[in-house]
Parts: sequence; C-alpha cells; structure tokens
Amino acid sequence: MRVNRYNFLFVIGLVLTLGIATTFANDTTKKRPKGMGTLNVKTTETSYPVKVDGKYVGESGVGTGADFYLAPGIYTVEVGGPDGKVWRDRVEIVKDRKNCICLKIVRETISTPCPYRFTLDGPDRISEGDFVTFAAINQGTAPIPLRYAWKVSNGRVTNGLGTPSITVDSTGLGGKTINAELDVNDDVYDSRCRQVISVPTEVTPIPVVEQPKPFRCDEFEAKAPDDDKARFDNCVIQAQNTPDAQLYIIIYPGTDRQSTRVNTYDRLSKRALDYMVQTRGFDPRRIQIVRGSQRLKTTYEIWIVPPGASLPVVN
Repeated sequence: MRVNRYNFLFVIGLVLTLGIATTFANDTTKKRPKGMGTLNVKTTETSYPVKVDGKYVGESGVGTGADFYLAPGIYTVEVGGPDGKVWRDRVEIVKDRKNCICLKIVRETISTPCPYRFTLDGPDRISEGDFVTFAAINQGTAPIPLRYAWKVSNGRVTNGLGTPSITVDSTGLGGKTINAELDVNDDVYDSRCRQVISVPTEVTPIPVVEQPKPFRCDEFEAKAPDDDKARFDNCVIQAQNTPDAQLYIIIYPGTDRQSTRVNTYDRLSKRALDYMVQTRGFDPRRIQIVRGSQRLKTTYEIWIVPPGASLPVVN
C-alpha cells in the first residue's frame, strides 16, 4: 500500500529550512499604498488560498510570489496546502518592508508491506484416483475480504471454489500433472498485493496387474497306460509347484478303431483321475476333465490354470 504524505519546507532567500520561514526586504514596489507593508506568499506546484487573521485575501503565487498589502502589525497568516493541510504562523508586517513567505511542498512516499502474502500448498505426487487438496496459506493478515479465483488443468474440482482451499479428483489422470493456479485479489490493495500462484502435482498411474493366464503343459495322443502316466507326472509336478493351480484336462475322443474300442473317453478319464489322485496324491478338487471334439486319434490336452485365470476354450 502506498500513502502520500506532504510536508512544507520554508525558504529564506536561497536557504531551505524547516518551520517558519520569513524574510524582510526593502519594498520597492510602486503599487504599495503609503504607510503599508507587503506580505509576499509563494508556493510550489500550484496556487493555494491565503488567509490573514482568518480572512481570505487571495491565492499564493507560483514561481513569483503574490503581494498582499497590510498595515504594520502582527497577523496570523494561513496558507492552504494539499489534502486539506494548512501552514499557519504569526507574521510581523513592517512599514515599507516586504515579508516573504516561500512554501515548498515536499512529497514523501511511504511504502507499507502488503497485509496479506500467500503460499500455495499441495503434494508433489499422488496416486491415480486419489483426491488431492490444494490450500492457500496466508502468511500475513487479511483486513478485508479476499477473492479466491481457482483454475485447474486436468482433474475435476469437487468442492472449495471461491474459498482458500479446493479438492480435486484425479480419477483417470494417471501419468498426467494437475496444475492448480490461484488468483488472490481484493478491492483495496489489489494493484500492490494481487498474487497469482500455482503448484503442480504429478499423478502416478495405478499399476496394471496382469491377469494370470492358463498355460498348456502337454498335448499327446493316448498310447499305453504307462506312457500316458509318465506324461501325467510332469504336469502334476508343475501344478503342485503352482499354489492352488488347477489341472484342466481335455480329452479329444478318436475315431480310429483303437480309440473307439480301447481308448474311449470314459475309460481314459477314469484312468487319468485315479492315477493322479490315488497314485500321485493330487487333490481331486483341483482336477477337471472335459470332453473335446473328435479327432482321428484320442488325444490328451493338459492345462495348468493358476488362481484367477480363465479356463481354456474347449474345441
């Protein structure tokens, strides 16, 4: 805030002094009435009203003083100034002499600190989906109502507009930056105290959790029981090493003579289940055997399905 204050400096001849400044000089004016003295008043910048003993007598001169003729005696002289200020003093008027009053206006500018001074607070980083709060912190005082104008790039303001703090929703902003900008202003100190401040907040994306997938352990044509069991062993071991994994077995019935008479779906499914449960000790609740489409020869397709993975498509 800037406040203008005015002081009078009074001149005696070429010497600047403070306080009352008058000087006497021989009055050579030809207009001076006989037996009178002269009051000469000069001010800087502009003319101001002059009063003698409370009576207005005219305006001061600028550059060249204005003359006022008075009978000898002591008078109260008043000279107006800026902002209603008045210079006043007792002045003696002497016959045939000039009393000069020269008033110089000195302007002094006094600066005072802005009564309010804000910082903007917000986190450096948040996780996607979190709500983030940006707060204006006043490090001074606010003697008058303030206006809070917010702008936000990215994100949705859920509440707080027009107040010192806002809340922003970061949903869907992973990898982006929320930039909150605050314009603090008022009707009195605005030209000096107005602040526009901003703070960025990075939004960390939510880690993508990869969905587990089933993987094919083995695929082979049905042969002798011992040969099939050796292939089963490998898949059982892999399933046991994957906690809570399921064995998903698809048996594709064959159309050849051997498949339709010996290696039928019903016989092979029962034999496979008995071997894995009774011989290998695998939990039957973690085994699922399904029938697939026909092929030339009966075929096993064994999948290991981790928890949460979708089941393989049966052709």
